[in-house]
Amino acid sequence: MKRIFTPSKKKSILILDDDPFATQIYREKLEAQGFKVEVTRDFDSTLQILKKEVFDVLILDLCLPGINVVELIKNIRSESATQSLPIIVFSNSYLGNLTRAAVEEGATKFVAKIDSTPEQMIELLRELGVSASATSRVGVSGMIGTPEANQEKLASKLSINRPETLAKLRASYQNFTRTEREDLRRTALLQMHRQLRLLAGGASALAFPKIARMSTALEALLVELYTEPAKITPSVVRTVAHSIETLASLVDRAANSQGEVITSSKILVVDDEVISRETICSALGRATLQAKSLDDPLAAQSLLEREHFDLIFLDVEMPGQSGLELCVKIRGMEPNRTTPIVFVTSHSDFGSRAQSTLSGGNDFIAKPFLLVELALKTLTWLFKEGPQPLPIASVQSAVPTKAGGHESQLAAGHGAPKVRRRSSAR
Repeated sequence: MKRIFTPSKKKSILILDDDPFATQIYREKLEAQGFKVEVTRDFDSTLQILKKEVFDVLILDLCLPGINVVELIKNIRSESATQSLPIIVFSNSYLGNLTRAAVEEGATKFVAKIDSTPEQMIELLRELGVSASATSRVGVSGMIGTPEANQEKLASKLSINRPETLAKLRASYQNFTRTEREDLRRTALLQMHRQLRLLAGGASALAFPKIARMSTALEALLVELYTEPAKITPSVVRTVAHSIETLASLVDRAANSQGEVITSSKILVVDDEVISRETICSALGRATLQAKSLDDPLAAQSLLEREHFDLIFLDVEMPGQSGLELCVKIRGMEPNRTTPIVFVTSHSDFGSRAQSTLSGGNDFIAKPFLLVELALKTLTWLFKEGPQPLPIASVQSAVPTKAGGHESQLAAGHGAPKVRRRSSAR
């Protein structure tokens, strides 16, 4: 009897993601392994296609702008046909509450998008018992060639609409800073979120770790501000502005095929308050960074004379020596003459931005700060191309022994967009 070969049915995957670069990469890699892949980009179309077709697994991005993916998971689990359907969610490591909510509503597995690759996703699918039943192909349309050629081809796509996307992102940021209406601010935050994803699309899968880490932190901050607009402070607004420009620079370098290499960074935190030091270190931990912390500015001065650091956080008001005075001395030390210095202060207006500039500081962040805000500010300074300290003008005579009493100079230095101070800022 003649044996008839009947090909087995392909396992099917539905991906919900609005990131065109990431979805292209994952789709082509999964199809190359023999999977059938469908892609949706919004809440309603996902539910509609699930009613019409049967899938073996869902892959959902938790941080889609304007889409409540947790509610979508709840809807999916309410239908008998999809109650046991494996659901993998791409999470943001800064948004643990959102990830926990997704798991509570029925997500099967969650993976940090920044740490995930198509190869790791394929391995996770095998662990869930969803293996491709069809023979995989060596190449697929648009991905034929060496890995280096494919990398360069996909990386170049980051620059196709980059100028237009970046212009829209900056315009949305300006809209965000120019209004006091909460509804208009939330609309601008949503627009920034959408444009951010286009600007940084596919960074993790394309092995651009700096872009991936910056975009993940900025995305988390935008989501937090969208959810709780009362957290918007002048400090936060400045951090968003600086991070957008740094991210744009990173995308420019990626589009020009300049590879990214992340080396371990040495960070020093100098603050006499233990809670403040621990909070800063906790925020750095969210960005997978570690820091050395000291409570004595004189001990910090001795250390900085001997060792180089990549970034320094200084409290302003400390016993024995203020952060402003220490900053002046650091600028005279060869090991840290050009090290970026960020002041951390309990004065939401910093007493005077001019004093931070004159002492040689690069930036400041006001207490109480959001953990993701400090993490994003840290990445911004670590990933800047060739950061240089601000010029010091008559520093010895300009820097006071105490940080108070300079509110009239608020507008000087560190040009930042003004927003109305909220009651949550101290």
